[in-house]
Amino acid sequence: MNRRFLLFSLFVSILSFSTSICASLRIPKGFEELAEGQTILSDVSIYGESLGIFKISVDLENIHFIEPNKIINAILKQYPDSHNLKGMLSKYFDGTFHRNSQLSCSSNGDQPGCDFIDTNNVDIIYDEDNARVNVFISDKYITSQKKDKTYYAVNAESHNAFIHQQNINFVADKNYQSASIQGNGTLGIIEDGYLNVDWNFQGQRSKSKRKNDIFVNNAYVRRDLFKRFYLQAGIMDSKDIFSNIGGNINLSQLPLGKIRGFRAGSTLAWVNVNKVNTGTPINIFLSHEARVDAYRGEQLLSSFYLKAGAQALDTRSLPQGSYTISLKVYENNQLVRTETVPYTGLGELTSRTLQWFIQGGVPDNEGYVGSKNDKHQDDKVFQAGIRLPVMNNVALTSGVAYFNSANFWESAIDWSHGFDMGWVDGVMTSRVSYLHGSEGSRGTIQQLNYNDGFSLSFYRSEMKATDCDNQGVNRYSINGCYKSTNIMLSVPLDNWYATLGFSTSMNKGRYITRQDMVDYDPNYSFGVPWETVYQSYSKSSTWQAGLTRTANISGLNITTSLNAFLRNDSSYNAQDKGMFVTLSLSTNTHDIEGNRGTFSASSNVQTSKRAGNAISYNIASSQYSDDTGENEKGISINGINTDTITSSLYGRAGGQYGAGAVTISDTLNKTGGGNIINGSGNYSSSFILDREGLTVGRWGDGTASSAITINVNQGDTSDSSKVNVSVDTSGQSEVKGNSRALFTVPGYRESQVNVDESTLASGGVSSEIKSGTGVRKIFMTPGKVYNRDVKIESHYTWMAHLLDETGNAVEEVIPLNVISWAPLGNGLVTFETTQKMKMLYVMKNNAYLQCGMKVSKMRDVIRYVGETTCKSINFASLPSAEKKQATIMTAKAKSNTSLTVMNN
Repeated sequence: MNRRFLLFSLFVSILSFSTSICASLRIPKGFEELAEGQTILSDVSIYGESLGIFKISVDLENIHFIEPNKIINAILKQYPDSHNLKGMLSKYFDGTFHRNSQLSCSSNGDQPGCDFIDTNNVDIIYDEDNARVNVFISDKYITSQKKDKTYYAVNAESHNAFIHQQNINFVADKNYQSASIQGNGTLGIIEDGYLNVDWNFQGQRSKSKRKNDIFVNNAYVRRDLFKRFYLQAGIMDSKDIFSNIGGNINLSQLPLGKIRGFRAGSTLAWVNVNKVNTGTPINIFLSHEARVDAYRGEQLLSSFYLKAGAQALDTRSLPQGSYTISLKVYENNQLVRTETVPYTGLGELTSRTLQWFIQGGVPDNEGYVGSKNDKHQDDKVFQAGIRLPVMNNVALTSGVAYFNSANFWESAIDWSHGFDMGWVDGVMTSRVSYLHGSEGSRGTIQQLNYNDGFSLSFYRSEMKATDCDNQGVNRYSINGCYKSTNIMLSVPLDNWYATLGFSTSMNKGRYITRQDMVDYDPNYSFGVPWETVYQSYSKSSTWQAGLTRTANISGLNITTSLNAFLRNDSSYNAQDKGMFVTLSLSTNTHDIEGNRGTFSASSNVQTSKRAGNAISYNIASSQYSDDTGENEKGISINGINTDTITSSLYGRAGGQYGAGAVTISDTLNKTGGGNIINGSGNYSSSFILDREGLTVGRWGDGTASSAITINVNQGDTSDSSKVNVSVDTSGQSEVKGNSRALFTVPGYRESQVNVDESTLASGGVSSEIKSGTGVRKIFMTPGKVYNRDVKIESHYTWMAHLLDETGNAVEEVIPLNVISWAPLGNGLVTFETTQKMKMLYVMKNNAYLQCGMKVSKMRDVIRYVGETTCKSINFASLPSAEKKQATIMTAKAKSNTSLTVMNN
């Protein structure tokens, strides 16, 4: 924040108090320029939604919009159908508005009712601490429905760009090396359409054998229609169908592989879930500002802080189900009444709307493991699915898939219910599905989840065919037959946490790579790791029970767990059973200089019928170089008994140009002799290409994405200042001056970007943001980029002892090339400049002095000069800028105007 503007704001606060006493405003000498007003760039918002950055003129009492038509058009775009809105806005925005800064939450300590003004037409609150204008319009011009939009609007300041993300991973030892690259590129082509390519490369090497593969998972063009439907064509896999981008349609067993063709369907990508009511409305009438606590029995569900009037409660956070809510109304922290209302939670919007898709084309066999064994390939496919809400908490999903060789259909019922029966007051969700194939395959899924302080989950799936051991005779029989069941119960017991779990799985006739086999399988060590092996039969089952307790003693986290297990595995001809006890300790450390670190230690004692007795241990320590949690270096040592010891060194770094990590470990095997050195690492980043050129930045999430760029403009180029930029969906970075930072964000998702001054100062230089600070919410479709310009100014803080040529202290001088000045007595001064300087120029009476500024040491942002000799010079020897300043100071002295220590 501009220091002059902070001084201006402080001065305004003092004057605001004085105006309540004096009828006329008297401006002290020296502040006339501030009283005339300043032109600044301000973030303007309406009901929490930003309209953009606009020029405003701000004086001590009022603000004036310099370009009123631009902000009027921005408001009309938010509320295009509002009655008589344009005429009213034109009438008032041509004039001035009272600042109303005393109503801003940042100015009055977040007092109840702040950041709100009741108006019959239009009014504003100017938040001077954040240079932000909040606009308020009467309900008679805009309805609450318009304020509470269900669908997002693309940020008007965004433009098309090509955005690419890349993630590189590698692992290597003397026997096996592997590297993979995941890439995703998105190009915006129209306002609601884009191109997307999703690909990956895998390279592997084992001794003298190599294998390289590259796959294109998606390469398609998409167009959205009316924010509710979409059209898509190209190479497509099925993952978008299962997300909000494609309607969130869950068909778990229906063969929906990659195809080359077209797709059309409904989409939930544009839905603003924060503005969608998820339950029956709850209204309450208040005569004063109040706190309203909502209870279900004795359970506090939520608290609301509301203004006077008819208020609708935000029910998004309330549990699903049908139950009674007690509303306790507190005024001035005193309970004034209790109201009882019925409530029904409707669940998420995705379960209450009709969703569908259809697609057709040619099945894509790229990467298909069993294709070499197929007797014939399918060359046509048509697939479709629909989810139909039957009731508020019941939905029916069905889908079909037609191939040349076989036809399939799957149907599923999803049911959820919130209980209100005494001690049973949790939420249960369940699903049952059935798959039918014309070639004889059948599949079922049963799923149940319940959470009520304790949690219970059950999942069972099964797929069977007429011949499980056919090795891929039909396209969708390559995984043969399988059956799996998983049950988990978790219960809190006072300070302990108990778990009981059971899992079993059976596979007949499937393909599996050797590296995915258990290490005691007889076929594990034969052949290269990536070789595909046909496994005719495998079965395993496990029971496990455990108790865990976590405690914190003086900052030391202590976790203790006791577990017992029973395992059966067809790859091993005997049952395995045993138990293990684990003790782990961890703590956070801070040194004298404020650096943060962690330390942990753990030990595990295990007894097993198969593996015998073993004691394993681990010790790890790490150090963080900043508060982002991304820049870390550490070491760990772990071992089993005295047979093997593994030591590892690792480092992670993240910032403006991506994030990476490297780990090097050495395993010493005393039993077999020798040691094995292993290395692994990764690097993730992104780049965009738009009308401003090529920019490298941070990785997003690997899906079709948008981007936010920050242009940091700095006048002084001798040192790079920094600003702190944080994006809620993409992390944070310290961005250098005169650079452009890139943050890749998920498409179809609202992101919040915050630009603030950096707390880091290197090389004795700090930064001050002149424009572009603050918070902004942005929604974009994939392939769009939003750019924000930030202007910063470097600030150098100096401390010097000024002496004349005879060694006496130089005092009572007027500086000519600083922005702030503080004499400390006996010639000792501190001052601030916006540039590095070699000479300090000062004026004493009608004489001029130049003082050399040679830095002896720096600490934080202070540049210590020490003793420096000031030599007399004549007016003609002053630099041009200092000559102008000296002329101004001389003129002010002659007019008896108080001299200031600030120049222009």
